[in-house]
Amino acid sequence: MSVLHYLQSFFQELRHEGIPVTTSQVRDCCQAVLLVDWSNKTYFYSTLLATLVKDYAYQPSFDEVFDNFFDVNTMEDFIQRRRKLGLKPEEDYFEEETAVSDFDLGMGSPMGNSSSAHSPGGKKNPLEQDFSLASLDDIRRLEALFPLMARRLASKFVKRKKMNDHNTLDFRRTIRNSMSTGGIPVNLYTVQKSKEKSVILTLSDVSGSVMNFSCFSLALVASLEKFFRQIHSFAFIDEVDDITGLLLRGDPLNLRRHVLEKSKVVGQRGYTNYGYSLRAFYERHRQYLTPKTTILIFGDGRNNWFEVEAGVLKEMRRQVKKIYWFNPEAEMLWGSGDSVMQVYAEVCDKAFACTNILELEQALSQI
Repeated sequence: MSVLHYLQSFFQELRHEGIPVTTSQVRDCCQAVLLVDWSNKTYFYSTLLATLVKDYAYQPSFDEVFDNFFDVNTMEDFIQRRRKLGLKPEEDYFEEETAVSDFDLGMGSPMGNSSSAHSPGGKKNPLEQDFSLASLDDIRRLEALFPLMARRLASKFVKRKKMNDHNTLDFRRTIRNSMSTGGIPVNLYTVQKSKEKSVILTLSDVSGSVMNFSCFSLALVASLEKFFRQIHSFAFIDEVDDITGLLLRGDPLNLRRHVLEKSKVVGQRGYTNYGYSLRAFYERHRQYLTPKTTILIFGDGRNNWFEVEAGVLKEMRRQVKKIYWFNPEAEMLWGSGDSVMQVYAEVCDKAFACTNILELEQALSQI
């Protein structure tokens, strides 16, 4: 059985187990597997999970089907059959990318297991790769999955918007018009709920230790632009600068280089200074703080023993709708060493520990 037909059977079995798999998800999956090495089962699993499962409640069922379909012998058989044909590594599974569009779209090692988090070579599952420990190769693997993660996150926003778009009963109008029928509400009148889009303002620490995390997060936020009225973005190390134009123009995954080359985020010392950056932002750009603004802060809260300026963050919170903080460190590390994260977290509406892509996706879906 060819790989494509085997995948088709896999999709059908997922549907049989009650997991909703759409044709667009199948297409995304087939395109995504062209970007990863199938000989690494962990990467292969992560790619299928990211493209085919939109609700984490289905992950246990997905894991069971995956383990039944893709054991070691099956994976090795696919790899060997393709290599005998002399195909290049990325062609081990599909002779050419056009095969994906021709595929009949109608038709292990799960991440939840601690022993599966690493591949035989010691590399971690890309979706569970800690941002703080990611190498350049790891970052490139994360970026390869970016379009798929952005689409997954957007689908959650669409689903939530549909759930919130129900009409409500116009009680007064219904009762008033029922007087002509003896008080019997023959006609029910409703009011269309119209929720105004939020204005998003991001403040991102782009120092070396968290730059990969912040820039990946900003790219995901930019991909959700249509769900917000406006997005204003600022970056800082020990100086703060407006990077809105850099974020919304060009490829967001080149943001790291653009920020360092085209913005002024380094001040006199060059050491991360949250207190100074918060105060500088507030003094120069407070016009952006309105009751319709939601602030997203990306950073580890490690302040190099400088002044915290928590009062500035409190004043900002008083003027805006919400403040959410996204931290790439595990919560158990907050407050250790030069971290003042616990102080800032008390001011925010919510602070999230986002050590990997999955945690970041789950956190962003709540804003």
